[in-house]
Amino acid sequence: MSQQVSTLLSQIQNPDVDVKLFAIKRLGMIYDDESIVAPLLSLLLDEHPRIREAAILSLSVQPATDEIVNPIINAIADEDVDVQLAAIKSLSEFRTVLAVRPLIKILADPHDEIRAAAVLALGLIEDKNSLFPLIECTEDDSSQVRVNALVALSNLGDPRAIEPIIDLLASETDEAVIQMAILTLGPLGQNDKRIIAPLVQLLDSENPRHRQYAVLSLGQTKSPEIIDPLLRVLNDEDSYVRRACASALSDIKDPATVRQFIDRLKDPSPEIRETSANALGKLGDVNALEPLIEILGDENYQVREEVAHALGALQNKNATKPLISLIKKEKNAEVLVAAALSLGKIEGHNDSSVPFMFLSPTHRPLNKLLNHKEISVRAAAAESLAKIALNERKYSKASQYFIKASQESLTWEFRQPFYIASNIGAIILERVSKKNYGSSKLEFEEIYENLDNAARMLGNQSFISKGFWQVLQVYNQIFKSKNKGQFIQHFQDLGLKVLLLEKKLPEDLRPLLTEPQNRLNEKFMQINKRGLTLDSALNEIENLKEEILTIGNIILQIEPLELRMDEDQEMTLHSIEDLIITPMSDEIDVNLYKEDDEILQRRMKITQETKRNFILEEVRYDTDVSVYAGKKIKCSLIQYLKGSPRQSMIEDSRSIWDRHIKRYYDFELFRRNRILQFTKESIQMRSKPKVIGYLDDAIYEGNNLIIFPETSMPESYLFKLQQFADRFNIFIITGCETIASKSAGRFLNRAYFISPLESEMQYQEKNCPTILPPTERHLNEWRENINKTTPPLLKIFNSPFGRFIILIGQDIQEQSQFIPFIAEQKNLDFLICLNNGFWTPNHREHLQNLAEDIQIPLIYVNSGQFGGTGVYLPGNHMENPLQKEFTEGMTDWEYLVKESIQRMM
Repeated sequence: MSQQVSTLLSQIQNPDVDVKLFAIKRLGMIYDDESIVAPLLSLLLDEHPRIREAAILSLSVQPATDEIVNPIINAIADEDVDVQLAAIKSLSEFRTVLAVRPLIKILADPHDEIRAAAVLALGLIEDKNSLFPLIECTEDDSSQVRVNALVALSNLGDPRAIEPIIDLLASETDEAVIQMAILTLGPLGQNDKRIIAPLVQLLDSENPRHRQYAVLSLGQTKSPEIIDPLLRVLNDEDSYVRRACASALSDIKDPATVRQFIDRLKDPSPEIRETSANALGKLGDVNALEPLIEILGDENYQVREEVAHALGALQNKNATKPLISLIKKEKNAEVLVAAALSLGKIEGHNDSSVPFMFLSPTHRPLNKLLNHKEISVRAAAAESLAKIALNERKYSKASQYFIKASQESLTWEFRQPFYIASNIGAIILERVSKKNYGSSKLEFEEIYENLDNAARMLGNQSFISKGFWQVLQVYNQIFKSKNKGQFIQHFQDLGLKVLLLEKKLPEDLRPLLTEPQNRLNEKFMQINKRGLTLDSALNEIENLKEEILTIGNIILQIEPLELRMDEDQEMTLHSIEDLIITPMSDEIDVNLYKEDDEILQRRMKITQETKRNFILEEVRYDTDVSVYAGKKIKCSLIQYLKGSPRQSMIEDSRSIWDRHIKRYYDFELFRRNRILQFTKESIQMRSKPKVIGYLDDAIYEGNNLIIFPETSMPESYLFKLQQFADRFNIFIITGCETIASKSAGRFLNRAYFISPLESEMQYQEKNCPTILPPTERHLNEWRENINKTTPPLLKIFNSPFGRFIILIGQDIQEQSQFIPFIAEQKNLDFLICLNNGFWTPNHREHLQNLAEDIQIPLIYVNSGQFGGTGVYLPGNHMENPLQKEFTEGMTDWEYLVKESIQRMM
């Protein structure tokens, strides 16, 4: 037993409740230590409910043994509601089926919040025995219980719930329940036509959200039966409905939809033109080529960008010259990136026998872009030139361009390690093309390591090229065979690796490998039938080189690729992997990466005006902002301890995955120069990341708004937060550690406002520069671009619970001079300040004075290293403070929304 554990165990015997609570919570940060289990279990009998609640939550991080689970199950019947909720939450985290029956029993509890929590827990456990009890809960008196029951049924995924949900839609009156019921039918009925008729009826609803959500659910069926109904509402008066229809139809390849989208390329609305171009790119119909080229010069840069992407998706050589013309005259960086990448896609797939470099001056615009002022443009041009060189089998040239692309990529983006891996791979391909098969295992391991780093930065996405490099590694190993037995083993593994690569591809891309794979299979059969000596067999294998290189070019041209695999595909992959004998450095990553939900993409309408040396943007939503009018909302302020040094904003690509993956698990704290350090022993590998644990806590407590501090979230994690917001109808404000604004050439961090069913998140960018460490490779370039935003740009967010502005870090000091004027003139309801810095008495005084000046609540959320989180109110009063440094926790605050929320038009 460590000294720390011994000290904490002695403190839980202290008569002071606060001391005891602190010790219990600290014990909850120690994972898999049997010595703390019995003392914590004994506290479940404590007379103080707060002690029992804290003990349960601390036990929830331990392994789910019967010794722990059974007492927590008994705590479900506790006399205190908070203790019951803690027990339910813990059981849902354990995902133990032992809790199913007890949870079903408390569905009759008189407290709405208990039933709602139990329903949600059953959905998380996902046991089929809870199906019918959950269906019964859709008729509960509490609307929140009914909503949670629908969420739980969606998790279960049992189609037997479809009919009860359809019946519920016919009788339900609560708007939140109706909307959730519509959305739940989609995932439940992906392969069930019973949902089509009732959802099609909803397309005639007067409520635009009903129409929108019906389209979303219909789109998940991908059935040809929905084409005509969706075409009917493609001209809906609501822009969200139109966008949802366009996205749903673009997933169903049908000539009728192509014609409809082509006609809409000339629509007066830039949003419709943009959406139509996106849909035509996904549909891939060559009939859209000329109409897309005609609007490549559209006055709206977002339309031009989407058209350029669509032309790249069509991969038709006739689009090359129009794209070159666009590059020569285009000024917008986003459009240039799209055009450059599309040229790479088109010419990278060009099967002409004449090398692209000598066809025309086409390569010159791309080479010119290598010197563009925006690094995103330079990186895109380098990537495209590398892919063109790969297609020409000029691997050394491709390697040079991949190096250039990695140098022009930001160190916290997935593309840099991806380019590094591709560079190493191109060097190996150059050797193979010259019949040199001496590449070492370490080279391939370096490729896998970089690809895995890039994958983790995208949320554990697996890159398809990893499968090809594994094919190439086995191919190299064949030539090191010392006897016929080794040759046969490697030869069989090569065939399985190629099959595995083909199965890993999405079905619509598998035909790309059909021809080279057929040639491989023919030669496999020939070698199998003939009794060849080892030398003769190796000569025959050498004749497979062209097929291997062809497969490599095909795979590298379509990367980076989002994989979409169902359970059957994953089982097939695992079955093939089990047959492979050759030991590899890494197993193939087959984790499903959730496809980005493009159905709900939409752009906020922003009006802009200038006042007193600052720019003010008014962000307007088409949704009803009066939903919470006259109601109390609950806010959770998360004082979050980060597990990496504050100054380590930029890291070497080799270690960046440590920060992205490990930091979100609980850890022991070590003070050293006012920062936190990791040790291997301190990483607590819980079943769920800590940030999700906080979201769970807030959701169980019924909070509407959850706020994280500055730089607390990696950009790759934002889509997970959006999923939570969509599913549980919550709002999240979080600082994002991405500190790049490519479009403006500045490197600053952001705060995102994540709303339910908003796939495009609005953000406030920090106006004061973020200081970069002197070790960064691109420091000289960045020094030129880290000046303050002049004039500063501030955004007013019109949320359903009020109007607010977000200040980030040093902006709290620098831009607060403008806030009293804005608060008065623009009727702000509250101010949000996110920080990741020191909180001193001077800072506190400044915040209190600012709250007094603006006469509205000031919500201050700081990181756990520095403390000070709380709500500053006029009258020199602070509510719910978490003031101590190196203190982590969540504090709640209730806010009464005005009866009439003003909205700027």
